[in-house]
Amino acid sequence: MLNTTVDRRIQKLQQALKTERILLGEVITKEQQNGKWYAVVRWKGLRLYCIEAELGLQEQVKNKADALLGALIEFVVVAQEDSRFYISRVKAMEKRRKIWQEKVKEGDIVEGRIVGVTPRNAFVEVSGYEFALPAEEMLWNYTNDLRRHFKIADRVKAKVISKEPPQISVKQAYPNPWDVPPSVEVGQVIVAPVDAIAPFGFLVKLDDGKQCLCPPYSNAREVPTIGTKVVVQIQNIDLEKKRIFGTIQRILR
Repeated sequence: MLNTTVDRRIQKLQQALKTERILLGEVITKEQQNGKWYAVVRWKGLRLYCIEAELGLQEQVKNKADALLGALIEFVVVAQEDSRFYISRVKAMEKRRKIWQEKVKEGDIVEGRIVGVTPRNAFVEVSGYEFALPAEEMLWNYTNDLRRHFKIADRVKAKVISKEPPQISVKQAYPNPWDVPPSVEVGQVIVAPVDAIAPFGFLVKLDDGKQCLCPPYSNAREVPTIGTKVVVQIQNIDLEKKRIFGTIQRILR
C-alpha cells in the first residue's frame, strides 16, 4: 500500500513536469549539492529541491532558503534526476504574473498568502508578485507587532491599488472600522482590552473595532499588557482625524 502511494505521488510529479502545473509545498530546510544551496520543499511527504536562484527572492537577500523557511510556496517541477525532483518558484511566479496581466483589474479583490512576517512588515504573495507591506497597509488599527495578527501561510484578501506597477493593500480589502459612527460617547466609562502598546500610550479596542488612545498609565505598581482588560473613560472623539482619546482609570484583575 505504501509503495502504491509513493508511486502515485511520483506519477503526479512526472505529470506536472510535462504540464508545468503549479503545485504548493512547504520550505522545510536547505541542503547543499555540488557546492550549491537548495531549498528543500516538502510536497505530500516527498522532498523536492529548489536551487536558491530559482526561489524568486531579490539579489540582496542573503541565505535565501533560510528566508523562506516555513513558508508555503508555489512551484513548477522542472527536472527529474533519478529519484530526485527539482523545482522552480520563479517559473510558477512567471505563470501567475501572466494571469495578473491578463485578468486582474485595478480595484479587484484578490487572494494572497503570507510568506513572511516581522513586527512591522508582512510579505504577501499575490499572483506571482511578492509585496513587502508595512503594518499601515495590513491593518486599519495600530499594532506594535504584526506577528500577533498574521503567520506564515495565512491566506488574506488584498485590494489591487495599481496594476502597473503592481501595488496592493491588505487592509483596504476589509471594512474600515471608521465607516460607521463611534459606538461610544465623551464621558462614557467602558471596559476594553489593551490592543496595542505604543511609545505614546496604550490603545484599547472598542466593541465596534476602533481603537481608543490612552496616555501611559500612571500607577507604577500595575502596568497593563496586551489583552489586559482596563476601565477607560472616553475624553474626546475627533471625527475629522478619526481619533478617540481616553484615560485608563484602573486595571481589572
